[in-house]
Amino acid sequence: MKKFFGILSVVAALFVANGAQAQVTTPVFDKGDNIISATIGYGWGLTERFVYERCVASWFDGQLSVGVGAALSNATDFGTYYVWDEIGLGAVASCHYQFIDKLDTYVQVGLGFEFGYESWDSGNSYLHYGLGWTSTVGARWYFTEDLAVNGEFGWISGAYLMAGVTYKF
Repeated sequence: MKKFFGILSVVAALFVANGAQAQVTTPVFDKGDNIISATIGYGWGLTERFVYERCVASWFDGQLSVGVGAALSNATDFGTYYVWDEIGLGAVASCHYQFIDKLDTYVQVGLGFEFGYESWDSGNSYLHYGLGWTSTVGARWYFTEDLAVNGEFGWISGAYLMAGVTYKF
């Protein structure tokens, strides 16, 4: 895991160094902007996730920005002999960097509370709860000023790969 984040940090630094020369005419996530994302993905099971995020700071004419917000997720898996369902609610923070017009790339981390239920065909079942976390790398492509498609990769509420839509207001 340390190796993954080390490689990710080097790649992000190279993009920042290269992107400092890029010409971005319209920032896609600037201070004061709000976004709502709805994504769906698969990993341990089917995962739906809703995220609200607000840009709290931006630099370099909106090319680099920081956002904070909240996420609500539900992960479900119907196995041959079991059913697993988990709901998560937590806070998220992200760092966005815009390399080119209409493309918002970001790294996001989150921490929250998870509540789940698991039931087996044998009749055994149990509830579980505790702290949970997310760590993702993502991108949004804005095809209008306020509507984008997005994709994320990482550990996201039971999924490894997610895709969805984002609305900016």
